[in-house]
Amino acid sequence: MYIKIAQKFGIEDVPNHRSSHTLKTIRGGGILFVISLFIYFFTQSLPVPYLFAAIFLVAFVSFVDDLKTLGTLSRLGAQIIAVILVFYQLNLFENSIFLIFPLIIFCLGIVNIYNFMDGINGITGFYSLAVLLSILALNYSVAIIDYKLIVFGILGIVVFGFFNFRKKAIFFAGDIGSISIGVFVTFLLLLFSFKLNTPLPFMFIAVYLVDGGVTIISRLLKKENILKPHKSHLYQNFVHVKSVNHLTVAGGYAIVQVLVNIIVIMVIHETLSLQLLTSIPLVLILIVFHIYFNRKMRPTLINQNT
Repeated sequence: MYIKIAQKFGIEDVPNHRSSHTLKTIRGGGILFVISLFIYFFTQSLPVPYLFAAIFLVAFVSFVDDLKTLGTLSRLGAQIIAVILVFYQLNLFENSIFLIFPLIIFCLGIVNIYNFMDGINGITGFYSLAVLLSILALNYSVAIIDYKLIVFGILGIVVFGFFNFRKKAIFFAGDIGSISIGVFVTFLLLLFSFKLNTPLPFMFIAVYLVDGGVTIISRLLKKENILKPHKSHLYQNFVHVKSVNHLTVAGGYAIVQVLVNIIVIMVIHETLSLQLLTSIPLVLILIVFHIYFNRKMRPTLINQNT
């Protein structure tokens, strides 16, 4: 039904010099994830109303943005309100303002990094499955939230993946998919972090944080506008510079994150030393910088050989 609607109203992504695809493709397919969550919300008598409001808000604004490009302030304003609603849902405003304010900024960063990283076929779907399955596994042992909420999120991504996990995707997630998933994942990570009294659950998105964070820092150092589209992420370099297949890169990101998450869960359950965990982001950062500088140096070496 959505494909028919999108085709009728021209909800399509037209490729340009910044695109990782070459054909016009329907966007906004991430609405399937939102619909899946809404089925849970309404069949379970709306157990988390503020979370529902947060996802509804960003989904609505993002879908409008997919139809007709909105201004940065409109999108950012919706995201700020959504994060505040998530904080209300978790009763986090009972904490000190010195904790809450930087945490809001951090969560906004997560939501936007989730959006920035949605640039090739499969990456949002594969990576989100890795994150949500890891959270589901952790929840199985600590029983913090109704597991069906996580399962419905996973089901939405699986159905979306049927149309997206292809060499030539039928549709893309669009902002409605990446930002809605980002808000949902942020809610879950905050919930588990405060309930378990540890920030370790945020390591469940370590790969995204490293790639997105290093890219943002790099662009700031170059005095570039970080809000403008670009092709500077590591995954984009794999696709455009190294010519690696989209799904291979997307699957690789998901596999690395799963390996990290297994270690995180073991540390939370005190079966591994915390010192081992602290080395993970350092290793990831070193890998990113190694590939980044290696890519920058290669033209010089070629010129010297010539």
